[in-house]
Amino acid sequence: MHDSIVLKIPSDIACMSLVEHVIKDMCNILSLTQEDLEALIKSTDELVQNAVAHAYKNEKGYIEISLHPFKTGLRIDVHDWGIPMSYKKHSAVPLIRKESHGFRRIYDLVDVFEYHNLGKDGKKFVIIKYASYPLHDSTTPTLETEDVKTIDPNTPIHIREFQEGDEEGVARLIYKNYGYSYVKDLFYYSHKILEYHGKKFYSIIAEAEGKIIGHFAFILVPDSTVGEVGVVVVDPLCKGRGIMNQMMELVLKKAESVGLDAVFGEAIMYHTFSQKSNLSHGFSESAFMLGKMPGEITIENNELTKAYKRGSVLVGYRFFNKWKRQLFIPDIYKEQIEQTYINAGIPYELKKKTKIKSPAHVFLSYEFDPPSNIGKIQVDSYGKDFNQKFLHLVSQLRSKHCDMIYVDVSLERIQKINKVIKIINKRGFFYSGVMFLIHDKGDYLRLQLKHSDKIGTKNYLCHSDFCKDLVSYVKEDERRCKVVQ
Repeated sequence: MHDSIVLKIPSDIACMSLVEHVIKDMCNILSLTQEDLEALIKSTDELVQNAVAHAYKNEKGYIEISLHPFKTGLRIDVHDWGIPMSYKKHSAVPLIRKESHGFRRIYDLVDVFEYHNLGKDGKKFVIIKYASYPLHDSTTPTLETEDVKTIDPNTPIHIREFQEGDEEGVARLIYKNYGYSYVKDLFYYSHKILEYHGKKFYSIIAEAEGKIIGHFAFILVPDSTVGEVGVVVVDPLCKGRGIMNQMMELVLKKAESVGLDAVFGEAIMYHTFSQKSNLSHGFSESAFMLGKMPGEITIENNELTKAYKRGSVLVGYRFFNKWKRQLFIPDIYKEQIEQTYINAGIPYELKKKTKIKSPAHVFLSYEFDPPSNIGKIQVDSYGKDFNQKFLHLVSQLRSKHCDMIYVDVSLERIQKINKVIKIINKRGFFYSGVMFLIHDKGDYLRLQLKHSDKIGTKNYLCHSDFCKDLVSYVKEDERRCKVVQ
């Protein structure tokens, strides 16, 4: 990820030329198309003009423009401290179809356009433009002329490992299912699929009549011995034939053969199909993550996706190797964590505490992912300045207006884990679950904080009794932590 750039300019439209140069340079670095560049410049110009004409009408002030690049595009925030604006003016814009300028124009130019009322800290507009990646050149046959033939239901389906020559078929299959909206942009580039296969991920292919009709992969987690199963696509003309489950069987065999200790998957909780599938393949459920899925996701004939709220996922693990853990388990979550280890069949024992002096300083780190608008904090140690540094990181992520913030706390390294959890709970973070082997081959307790009113509270369903108990536990802990604040 590239570093962000922040500009603070006077409320003078003449300064827009400086902003335009910065956007151009950033787009060149990210290899965005000329069309993407023009859309971002026009949208930003509209927002700067709005601030000059309305927020700072007949007065002087400042406008802050921040650019946040990510793998698949660019996010631009325009922040002013001028006259407040009603949210209704922003939310009503898409309904005015005849309007061709102002906010209406921005909706047409970018993929995401949001307004945030920051109270005493003014207001901020957020625009996101995803890159328009070219997939086919002029000599490549289009999908319309090549991929519309229906495959005979009786045609044998061959499930096999990826091999050189499959890369273009995989890219086409991703495009056929998602257009250019898929977040993992690597899979739009056939040469990158070939280059990184076996290094960053491993793929399994479903083939029929010489055509690739299915893809399933596991993505390697850096600095760990686990992989995340995903990038699952089946040709729309071939769905309903059990292809995904057949590919999953080979995915698990391949993951074990390359030496992974486990794989995990995130089952969408709009329906129970993926939960049932994971359980049928020996997965053990371990965490319930609220707000993990973007609100734009919709599923045909599924009413739970029509509220446009962020969806939740149920994390499950399939283990290939198990060994006894030595853990520091916080008292407040002791029963639930122990039940999770029992459910997973992972042996453990409580680690003996020793008399040690807490260091004066502690190192904490966080990650922010603009496309998903999610922040994560990793906690591996406790020091006397832990409270101050933790609050600083939370404040930084709040300022970015993350929809969700997750905190991973090591269960194997932090002797004074009760103090750590008490501080984190006090800031409103509540239980999510256990993430096995997720950082440096270690187990972590994951906590979560909702930082948006877009988080769904009813758009999830459970198949197993463990899931139902876990969801109830998380909801109760959320209520407890609200009181603690």
